[in-house]
Amino acid sequence: MPVKLVEVIRGNTVESIHKGDVAIVNSKGEIIHELGNAGRVAFFRSAGKPLQAIAALETGIVEEYGLGLNEIAIMVSSHSGEQEHIRTIKGMMEKTGINEDMLKCGVHEPVNREAARQLALAGESPTRLHCNCSGKHIGLIAASKLKNADVQGYHLESHPIQKDIKNIISEFCNVDLEEMETGIDGCSLPIYAVPLKNMALSYANLCDAEFNKGKYSKSQNYVISAMTMYPEMVAGKGRLDTEIMRNFGDRVISKMGAEGIYCAGIIGKNIGIAIKIDDGNSRAVGPAIIDILIQMKIIDKSEAEALINFWKPPVVNHNKVTVGKIRPVFKLK
Repeated sequence: MPVKLVEVIRGNTVESIHKGDVAIVNSKGEIIHELGNAGRVAFFRSAGKPLQAIAALETGIVEEYGLGLNEIAIMVSSHSGEQEHIRTIKGMMEKTGINEDMLKCGVHEPVNREAARQLALAGESPTRLHCNCSGKHIGLIAASKLKNADVQGYHLESHPIQKDIKNIISEFCNVDLEEMETGIDGCSLPIYAVPLKNMALSYANLCDAEFNKGKYSKSQNYVISAMTMYPEMVAGKGRLDTEIMRNFGDRVISKMGAEGIYCAGIIGKNIGIAIKIDDGNSRAVGPAIIDILIQMKIIDKSEAEALINFWKPPVVNHNKVTVGKIRPVFKLK
């Protein structure tokens, strides 16, 4: 069952706690550390985007359309809708011959509050490009074009590109296709649920160039290089994914998923980490993943100080007075 990972302190009193499960495995599938239940089944949500991107990259879209690493990073992203993100997306659409009407991701305001404010001040409404998943959708449409598949149905589970995604997730997770539970993500694409230890395994395998005898090594290298060289594209200013890779991209790739999911891969060690916060609250994710990296000696405490507002975030009231803190309270086993 889930264990206590993070406490919220107001004054000197524990006001709330966040429980969860953690699985840390190597590319052999061996569990290195487990907190709670490593066999807990959870949906990847957006933490599955690196694997979804591999399915698109395997069709040859980088070579066919001349895509750069920044554009691959936006395919992996849950971007904030900042101007740089929108410029990159528009450039990618121009290269691939894709227009906004083709995207099935839906519309929401930019995740970045300042970007949303600027859009409103300009008297403009959000478009599908501002959806945090738009880069992924463009990549999958481009891949569908190269497969000579109907681009209108690229978001459906029965579509060839979605079958490719399911197969790749099955391979990287080492879970049989029939054992993967299917749901529909916030952007209308199929998403899959697997045991947490297999989710972690997929990131260990992602970091292993020899996975499956190097079958996907080119695409794996594209994804890892894109995420670590363009971390600002993977999320955005002041967001956890971006800041972890901006500071430690020589060691770590990481990706947030909705409902308290977080995955990371340790570069050069072929180790994967998967976290599920039980109540789905993302405020517990930063303290959990940073403390895990410290306890695993991937980073040290002095380095973690650069991310102190993610590691041990203050509780601040409406007058901007610090009245408490959020802190990790677990030890890896």
